[in-house]
Parts: sequence; structure tokens; C-alpha cells
Amino acid sequence: MTKPQAVAMDRPRGTGRPSVLSAVEAPDVVRRLLKGYDISTLIWANPDHRYAIVRAILVRGDDQAAHWLGSILRRNEVRALVRQYRGAGCNEPERRKLRRELRLTVSDIPNRPYLGFEWQSHA
Repeated sequence: MTKPQAVAMDRPRGTGRPSVLSAVEAPDVVRRLLKGYDISTLIWANPDHRYAIVRAILVRGDDQAAHWLGSILRRNEVRALVRQYRGAGCNEPERRKLRRELRLTVSDIPNRPYLGFEWQSHA
């Protein structure tokens, strides 16, 4: 599997420099979504880290987190990033949410088997 190509989105709207260098600089509503990470190590310029932040906001964030994201990235940039990573790290219900909210297809974000609560261990 090849590593996704970087999507150019280090610059916020209308400026020539990043407004966010790391997740530490994000508002509380965003930092709370990243509690499974050491936020001091999430660097916005790193596309993998940026995707983790964006994914958390899109999947679990509230309107305030979404508004903050919209002030940093244009909608087409968010779509391109999510499409590039193909929904990595998301279960199928989260992938459906991303497809619906970003108007993406199963070709953009492939289906992932979802076993739900009916899964039985064969152990």
C-alpha cells in the first residue's frame, strides 16, 4: 500500500502561513476530541496528523469544532484530505457519515465490514 500524497493545505484562508502549528493551538472543543493522542506531538504540517485532527472533528465534533475547522480549511480541502486517506481509522458508520456529509462515494471511501453488536467470538 502506498502512502497518500500530501494535500497542500498548510495555509489558512487568505494568509501565507499556517495558523495552526500543532493541536495544542486548537480550541478546547477540538483538543477534547483528541484525548487519545499526545496533542503536543500532533503537528498540523504533517498530513497524517492533520487527517487525524480533521477525522476526529468530522466524526465526533460539534458545531463549534466544525466551525473552527471551516476557518482553517476550505470544504474542498477537507474533502480532498478525507478522500486521500479513504476513511482510514473509521468504522463503517463513521465512513457513511463522512460520505454523506462530504458528498463522497464508496469509490472515495470504501465500505468496511461492520459486524455491529451481533458479532460472535469464535474463541
